[in-house]
Amino acid sequence: MKKLYLLLLLTGIVLVGCTKRVYYDDNPDPDYWMRTHEKGTVAYVDYYSGNYIIDTYNGYAVIELYGGVAPREYDREYANFSNPGVQTVYNRDAGYFTQIRIIDSWLSWSDAMYLLDDISQ
Repeated sequence: MKKLYLLLLLTGIVLVGCTKRVYYDDNPDPDYWMRTHEKGTVAYVDYYSGNYIIDTYNGYAVIELYGGVAPREYDREYANFSNPGVQTVYNRDAGYFTQIRIIDSWLSWSDAMYLLDDISQ
């Protein structure tokens, strides 16, 4: 009987030690995010499709909304706009994180409008 109690006690200690730890922070710090990502200003929004154009230091970037809320014009957003693909963006004026897909970057205004019109159809 003592061996059974000892076995149950050791089993309980082992199972209590097997807890789930979160190694990835789901809610990044906005201040750190703004220091480590590029700043862009929303220049144009197609509210029908949710796609929009960002004015960055390196030119314009065409963004496809990948689920979430479409920003307003002149909102400040922070992300790696030079890297195409799906990523997280922080909207400073509205105060939320959302997912976007960067179609292309380093564009002129006319090229960005042409590409936005092409992907919105």
